[in-house]
Amino acid sequence: MGSYYGYAVAKNLAMCSVFKFVVCITSRMTDLLVGAPMFMLRDSDGRLEELGRVYVYMQNGPLDLPPQLPHLTGTQTFGRFGSSITPLGDLNQDGYNDVAISCPFGGENKQGLVLIYNGHAGGLREKPSQVIAGQWASATPSALPASFGYALRGGKDLDNNGYPDLIVGAFGADTAVLYRSRPIVNTSATLTVYPAMINPEEKVCTISRGNETLQVSCVNLSFCLSANGKHLPNHLEFNVEVQLDRLKQPQKGAVRRALFLDTQLPALQRTLTVPNGARVCSDTKIFLRDEKDFRDKLSPIFVALNFSLNPQAAADRYGLRPILNYQTAELIEQKAQILLDCGEDNICVPDLKLSVHGDRKEVYMGDDNSLTLTFNAKNDGGGAYEAELYVVLPPEADYSGIARNNESLTQLTCSYETENQTRYLSCDLGNPMKSGTSLWAGLRFTVPRLKDTHRFVQFDLQIRSKNENNSQSEVVPYKLEVVVQSDVILQGVSRPDKVFFPPPNWKLTKNVMVEQDVGPSVQHTYELVNNGPSRISHTLLQLKCPMRLQSNRLIYPLEVTTEGPVNCTTHNIVNPLNLKVRRCGLTSCSSVDCWTLTCNVGLLERGTSAILHVRSRIWAEAFMENPYKNFNLECLASYKVEKMPYAILPKVTPSGMVTPVVWNKPDSTYAVPLWIIILAILAGLLLLALLIYVLYKLGFFKRTPYGTAMEKAQLKPQAASEA
Repeated sequence: MGSYYGYAVAKNLAMCSVFKFVVCITSRMTDLLVGAPMFMLRDSDGRLEELGRVYVYMQNGPLDLPPQLPHLTGTQTFGRFGSSITPLGDLNQDGYNDVAISCPFGGENKQGLVLIYNGHAGGLREKPSQVIAGQWASATPSALPASFGYALRGGKDLDNNGYPDLIVGAFGADTAVLYRSRPIVNTSATLTVYPAMINPEEKVCTISRGNETLQVSCVNLSFCLSANGKHLPNHLEFNVEVQLDRLKQPQKGAVRRALFLDTQLPALQRTLTVPNGARVCSDTKIFLRDEKDFRDKLSPIFVALNFSLNPQAAADRYGLRPILNYQTAELIEQKAQILLDCGEDNICVPDLKLSVHGDRKEVYMGDDNSLTLTFNAKNDGGGAYEAELYVVLPPEADYSGIARNNESLTQLTCSYETENQTRYLSCDLGNPMKSGTSLWAGLRFTVPRLKDTHRFVQFDLQIRSKNENNSQSEVVPYKLEVVVQSDVILQGVSRPDKVFFPPPNWKLTKNVMVEQDVGPSVQHTYELVNNGPSRISHTLLQLKCPMRLQSNRLIYPLEVTTEGPVNCTTHNIVNPLNLKVRRCGLTSCSSVDCWTLTCNVGLLERGTSAILHVRSRIWAEAFMENPYKNFNLECLASYKVEKMPYAILPKVTPSGMVTPVVWNKPDSTYAVPLWIIILAILAGLLLLALLIYVLYKLGFFKRTPYGTAMEKAQLKPQAASEA
């Protein structure tokens, strides 16, 4: 089926303005619009859609009608756009005629639409300025049949208000709908901030806050509004709103940096009464908040003026109120700038440099891995505003806090945030970070969530500022190697560690019936401890004890018990051993046959252990055959970590041995038999009696008393002197 090209035709449009002398001077050219309501286009899937089209031909001269591109194409499938076309005259009083085009089966309910297109110097505008739906003509949509706009007629001022009106008809309806044009208000507005540069150091205005009077930096703000149009009331009322720092939205946590001086609010609302054809202005002052109240000193402070007609404006005798020209810019913006210490052009260019040092180069699987990163931030250029240290954390790491163990480090204020599953840390370095600044600071982290699929963990650090030029430093990565390592300890003990012979309450029995007949009980305990930080999945633990020397027996193993993930095997767990007898010797597995116990230790987490208990009896008969000898009996326990549950291989596989378990007789002093002691005592007594007898025979016990003779000798001289 064809597009029905020419189904509707409109002429005598005179699109050009009489004031555009380059197009038409005294005679107004007649332009041509041709409708093709069944025009089709292919959609994105390649299927044909019936949309409708209107072709516009602008007459440049007699019979010279080149097409205006692009053509006007409908947007409603099967809407029959272009079924009816009518010239409207100059609706908006801009000097160019306007057109109404119908789409009789368009709209949500397929009731029909009428689209208003405004003219301009080059023809018709591509977008409609107004869309009239059929439902608007009646409170009940069903009261008006489909095909609204099937017939159109315009270009006549039916109510004598100076503006052309439009009549719309529908197929099969015996009534038409009249749409009367409202008076158009042409407005212009101006907004001025002067001076446009706010100097924070020049505080010439005062404000009151409570009982305080504060000096603030302020500038002037002025806005003006003019209005004119045909058949308008003598005075028009406008609602005017002025917003300061409009781009800073309080709900997003931003602070309005400028406020009105008289109200200390960021918004001003007023009602201006403007005479038709006149201009009205208003002046006020705005001031800058204290610099401590905000961070952003670089971006402009946008001031926005928004105005609208008072909806309660006076109506004409038909109840129509004026409206603003749809092309009127109802929002006007100006901007002010904060004066910076950046030279004449007020542009700072920083030179940011960053170096990073850490207290470790490795992190261990299974450990919390406390880490301190110390950094030096420098600025060798102009001031850096809103300068921050930006640290991107790896998924394995957490932020712990500021390093406070060194007084030379700067104490920063940091925030920990998440954005698009990326966790980062931002620390304030100054606003501005002045030229020549060099500061040291430290940050503490932990790295508890290591994965063995990554060999390295990396922190990315960077200094960022809000300056327009050279605002960032280079990204400095700090890389840590992921290491698998465990500190494993094997410790053993014997209870008791000394055995005395003969054992108390023990008697030699030729026929051993119960375990007490063998000899004293001894228990060995071995503990394999994983001090971490990494886990161990498999360890081989081996115990070797001397069991046989020639045909002599030493111990009689009775029972093996375990605690933890341990599984032990042996070929001969109850096979007795004989001890080689020496005066004082060491018996170990290097010189005798040994009993071997092999154990497989399973998964050991950090801080856990596996315990092996071996209960045995000393074969007392073997020791009693040499009662005056001292014997040492050692067992050797060794371990080797066979496997760790990580894809990363350990640099060193833990292994070791221990020989602390010793069974021995008393220390190096030999025991003396009782009969020897008695014989020695009797010999000593006999020797003492013999010595006394010899002394007696020699008269040792018959000497003259020395004291009596001396006394007599001393008395004689005294008697002679008295005579």
